[in-house]
Amino acid sequence: MRIAFISAILHYPWGGADTLWTHAAEAASGRGDRLLLSVSTAVAEHPRISALIRAGAEVVVRDPPPARASLGARVLRQLGLARSADAHLIEALRRFRPEVVVFSQGGTYDLILHKELAVWLRGAGIKHRLVANWQEEHPQLAPADLSFIREAFASADSLNFVSTRNLTITRRHLDLPLPNARVIQNPLRWQPADVAPWPAGVTMNLATVSRLDESKGIQLLLQALVGSGDRLPDWRLNIYGVGPHEAALRALAAQTCLGDRVVFRGYAKQLRDIWAANHLMVSPAIDDGVPMTIPEAMLCQRPVLATCVGGAEDWLVHGSTGFLCSLPGVAHLSATLREAFAQRARWEEMGRTAAASATRRYQENDHLLLIT
Repeated sequence: MRIAFISAILHYPWGGADTLWTHAAEAASGRGDRLLLSVSTAVAEHPRISALIRAGAEVVVRDPPPARASLGARVLRQLGLARSADAHLIEALRRFRPEVVVFSQGGTYDLILHKELAVWLRGAGIKHRLVANWQEEHPQLAPADLSFIREAFASADSLNFVSTRNLTITRRHLDLPLPNARVIQNPLRWQPADVAPWPAGVTMNLATVSRLDESKGIQLLLQALVGSGDRLPDWRLNIYGVGPHEAALRALAAQTCLGDRVVFRGYAKQLRDIWAANHLMVSPAIDDGVPMTIPEAMLCQRPVLATCVGGAEDWLVHGSTGFLCSLPGVAHLSATLREAFAQRARWEEMGRTAAASATRRYQENDHLLLIT
């Protein structure tokens, strides 16, 4: 089979959204399929992309569009003379003649930024499958874009969402049943060797594990701890990850009375290094797809406290495998933290229950649905 994998994530370095399509591409390459990859300059030299190229995949590397087009580019666009940003990719697709195109989007509606490509795919009659890795809790589209997305989604061979909530939000927003949609799980990096014994000591160590981005809500967690910290037993927050919001988070932590209770740990390569030292995972996201760190923490026998966004409700049962915070807000997080700490004697037991639940739920080969 001839399959083209197109990543619409052009502004960000390698992240969780890249794992689903690359696992599918590796499986397709392994069975002898011909592949065309379209990726950004930010990930073009990633080892997994390099390995696919060595195995025979063709690649189209795309520069992220500028934040603001030049005056000349704006004039050409107004005159209808501008060359589409996707023109080079469409030419490559014409030459490659794919039987299937897998289009991986950061946000559910990223196809709006690639209208010419979407129209070309429909006109060429090429089977295409869309992956939605993230959705706003309250999306909005202009009427023309709403009409375009409805038509584009209806023409897709399949719509693949990484969480039930994101699919539900999209169905409600578009006012469509989307019969070609399904929920598909992201592959995890977890391995049985990542499971570590329950940490000793009386200090309860909390961990956030994510890209340090504003949408991950860590600033809300810090504010919630400012309001509740003195009413909680001995605790420490370990922040794992890097990202554009790190300086702001460090400044916020420094301005509060949290002191050395908040520690920035950077990126941790091994899950075991995280969970050998921490008791509870906290995911205070504002908008998300599915933080893969939630099921990974569960499989490492740790309970999780998470806001009800993205895939948290797919994985967690409140009071059994963790704690669900109904809204991503400071007051709600403070109340959920107090509830969790009131049951801290059960955390180890909840971690074992979480691991059993996640093991039953995890479908490690879901990525194959993209290429079958």
